[in-house]
Amino acid sequence: MNGRTRIAFSGASATLLTALCLWPLITPAGWLLQAGFLVLVVTCVGLGLRRLPMPRPLTPLLQLLVVVLLLTLFYVSDQAVLHVLPGPKAVLALNGLIRDGITEMGQYAPPAPARPGLQLILVGAVALIGLLVDALAATYQRVALAGLPLLALYSVGTGVHTHGALWFWFLLAAFGYLALLMAEGKDRLSRWGRVFHGTPATLAGTGGGNPLSGTGYRIAALAVAAGLLLPLGLPSLDTGLLGKFGNSGPGLGGNGIITAVNPLASLASSLKNPANQNVISYTTSSSTLGDQYLRIVDLDAFNGVAWTTSSHQVQSVPTPLPYPDGLDPTTPQLAVQTRITTSPDYVQQWLPMPYPAVSVLTNGDWKYEPEGRTLVGADQAQTAGGLQYTVNSLALRPGADQLRSAAAPPADILKSYLGLPKDFPAVVRSDAESVTQSAVTPYDKAVALQRWFTTTGGFSYNTQVPANTGSNAMVDFLRNRQGFCVHFAATMAAMARSLGIPARVSIGFTPGTQQSDGSWVVGTKDAHAWPELYFSGVGWLRFEPTPSRGVAPDYSVPSAAGGTAPRSTATGQASTAPTTSANANAGCPAAERRAGGCRTEGATAQTVASGQSVWPGPLVLAGIVIGLLVLVLLLTPMLWRLRARRSRLRRRPPGSGGPSELSDRQVLAAWQELIDSAWDLGIPPDQAETPRRTAARIVELGELEELPRAAAGRLALAAEQVLYAPRVDTQVALRQDVRAVRDGLRASVSRGTRTRALLFPPSSARLVQSARAGTQAIRRLLSRRPWHREQQ
Repeated sequence: MNGRTRIAFSGASATLLTALCLWPLITPAGWLLQAGFLVLVVTCVGLGLRRLPMPRPLTPLLQLLVVVLLLTLFYVSDQAVLHVLPGPKAVLALNGLIRDGITEMGQYAPPAPARPGLQLILVGAVALIGLLVDALAATYQRVALAGLPLLALYSVGTGVHTHGALWFWFLLAAFGYLALLMAEGKDRLSRWGRVFHGTPATLAGTGGGNPLSGTGYRIAALAVAAGLLLPLGLPSLDTGLLGKFGNSGPGLGGNGIITAVNPLASLASSLKNPANQNVISYTTSSSTLGDQYLRIVDLDAFNGVAWTTSSHQVQSVPTPLPYPDGLDPTTPQLAVQTRITTSPDYVQQWLPMPYPAVSVLTNGDWKYEPEGRTLVGADQAQTAGGLQYTVNSLALRPGADQLRSAAAPPADILKSYLGLPKDFPAVVRSDAESVTQSAVTPYDKAVALQRWFTTTGGFSYNTQVPANTGSNAMVDFLRNRQGFCVHFAATMAAMARSLGIPARVSIGFTPGTQQSDGSWVVGTKDAHAWPELYFSGVGWLRFEPTPSRGVAPDYSVPSAAGGTAPRSTATGQASTAPTTSANANAGCPAAERRAGGCRTEGATAQTVASGQSVWPGPLVLAGIVIGLLVLVLLLTPMLWRLRARRSRLRRRPPGSGGPSELSDRQVLAAWQELIDSAWDLGIPPDQAETPRRTAARIVELGELEELPRAAAGRLALAAEQVLYAPRVDTQVALRQDVRAVRDGLRASVSRGTRTRALLFPPSSARLVQSARAGTQAIRRLLSRRPWHREQQ
């Protein structure tokens, strides 16, 4: 193995060792095998291309093309031409996966599920890092600079997943980079001659080893040890890498602050999973279905990309819990007791409870977050799995008149729960105003929004829609009128904020399915999201905008007389298939309407996607242009070579000039074609040789038989007569003789050499020489211009 090859494979090894720090980000980690395969293929392609006489910038460009082709094959082969060529459909599919992956990066906490978008981003990133390392270390021989992309990869991996043995990933990355540096050092040292390792007799005190290698190993060991231990003595760097042996548990940061990651994506994953796993069973003292929602966490921050939980201070769990803020004791309410048992497989960090809970009796180490009235595990080991606990809660029964006459919310509530991004889409705000234009009070506006989503707006329930909750996703949701609970809850909460109503999104479970013994069972299919709106005197109230899903609270379905409609008894069981929204029929009872009944053939239809523009965005267009440019660069050597051969061997056109001059030009062109054909097939030219010596070398190295040997001799003699004799008197059939020599050479080489001669002919280097000569000619021409002399 020569030095350049050793450097290339050392760079690939360094990339793969560094990429292992991404292992904890996605589970299962099978994507690492794909990433490793792509890195090895990129390395091997680079080794092959560097053996060809081509400009160095072409090597990384061709490697990039290989990466694109392989990613197309792995992820969107069903949309690609011949399963590997990225056509327009494949480019759009890749762009969609990347968008999904970017959204999921903001929604999942490590370890995230192995979603296609996340896998594509990670595999592509590792492959691109491997390409950069190979280009810097092997193609451009700047080995030290190859540490920069490796550092970027390590920083991203350990920066996202801040728990676990980070010192171990540091050791792997450091070992890979040091091995790369040592491979480059050996290659540089070998250029001075053979390395003499010495013996005890010749190198006293060295023990027979290589003193240079021994010194290098000691320096490397000291550098790694310093990287691990030095931060311990620097207070500004906390405890360094060694401090990462322990962790403060998921969700809790320093000073007892909860910094939870948005769980909307895991909710969407549960609903899209065809399997339903039972996770909770409970008994309750309430006979009302709407009182049995099990709430987990609320999302109170909307940044335009996703709804998330902002940082909140936590404290020890008080007994009992504080009385709910904003709730007037005179508000009608019912005390409810719920006994809950969770499955051992339920490893969520939040404790499912009815809202608002006033006391909790449970085992374990829990913290109380007063803003959302939730219980969160104090450390990573504390989860809600395998528990039996009792929750006492309040079932609120406010009337429509009380909510209509509610006072304005407190200033701190308005400040915290009305925030919207500056680029909040105007269409979302205008739709909210249009839907609620006839409503006067915040309560009536909230009811109008819920009624629009569930009945009059033509929305349908569809779990196949991507689980995005950002501003652009809201616009798409309002245009397409289909989605599932994530979209309905997030959009209604954002619309409520745009109308001046404090709102947030809550995550939890619908009541589930009642058993024959009166108990209830909740499965993963019962995972749900809903908006909560704030009203003074009552506090946070649940609304249910998702059609055919969940149970609408009594206070959210007012009758025409101003009271409340009969309670809904719709089941909380979800349907995993797309369904048609209920018809806005005024005669349909609310209970049946909430259960998805009262459907007619005239029910609302889904918006046809064909009405939307599918023209790709700027990034996609840029990718297409770059792909076309790379394809043109790939085809240019072959096309130029075919054109040159056709031009050199074309027949003499009738009516041309003098036969002697044209014959000389044709002979020299045919001779040039013979030299280039031999060059393409592994016999490079030598400008110092005469035509006769060149022919003899081609015959010898190409092991030509009698017929092509004689043809080469005739062509060489004709070329010498053109160059040195007054006229050509050799009888030669130029086209036939060149073809005979070329066929003889092709028969003596391997299929791989013939393929390379066709696709990447070495003689195409003359194209670069011609371009350089043309550039110099233009410079000389410009230098003769009058304005150039005046400037001088």
